[in-house]
Amino acid sequence: MKWKKRTIVSWTILVILAVYALLPIYLLFLNSFKTRGEIFSNPFEFPKNFSFSNYIKVWRSIDLIHGLLNSSMLAILSTIFTLFLGGMAAYVLSKRSRGSSYAMTFLLFCNTLPLFIMLIPLFVWFRHLKLDNLLGVIIVTTGLSLPFSIMLLRSFLVTIPRELEEAALIDGANRWQIFWKVILPVARSGFITVGLLNFIGGWNSFTIPLTFLADPNQQTAIIKIYTLSGQYTAPWGKIFAAIVITISPLIVVFLSLQRYFVKGLIGGALK
Repeated sequence: MKWKKRTIVSWTILVILAVYALLPIYLLFLNSFKTRGEIFSNPFEFPKNFSFSNYIKVWRSIDLIHGLLNSSMLAILSTIFTLFLGGMAAYVLSKRSRGSSYAMTFLLFCNTLPLFIMLIPLFVWFRHLKLDNLLGVIIVTTGLSLPFSIMLLRSFLVTIPRELEEAALIDGANRWQIFWKVILPVARSGFITVGLLNFIGGWNSFTIPLTFLADPNQQTAIIKIYTLSGQYTAPWGKIFAAIVITISPLIVVFLSLQRYFVKGLIGGALK
């Protein structure tokens, strides 16, 4: 009897959390097919006529295709650089020593720094270097993502048995070969988890692109959507349609990698 009560309570909580998480997405998708009047009259009601006019208008008005391409470049390149640099740093720091403990303390401190106290100095510095463009945003995003990524990757690498490395060394492998052919395959789920978190963060990045990217041709999809809003009014139907288009790649990527993501989170929690 107690087991049944716990099961009912658990499922009730899960259903409530699922509704809480999915309701905004449902309303977003539903209202993207409505006119402005239908949205404000009843946002929960089905549209009288499912029309793709909002999608067509937003696709033509803000050049969303270039925004999606820029967002893809930012998310993919920053994720690759973060995994490459963070993975090697985490591998070195996984060797327990006094220096590694100091480095982890420094990374923890860097991870607690608010973005806004670094934003203006970074912008002035990068503007002086002529890097107030998409390349500069990729560099800044990578640098800001590294502390957390290194700490998370290290939590996976410290649990790998040292016997694997010693066996590879006996077989004649160097450190570079050990990292790529031994460590990386064993910690694959951890790297995929960190990569997915960084990809989502890069794709959804708003403050840094808004500060650095003045050229409309280099603006990301999030900034393109932001430009739709006026000072006093906003075309909500077009905004909802643009958001649906923008989050679709994220949903596809997450669903294709969710098995590794959940495995990585569980593994990190247990470790």
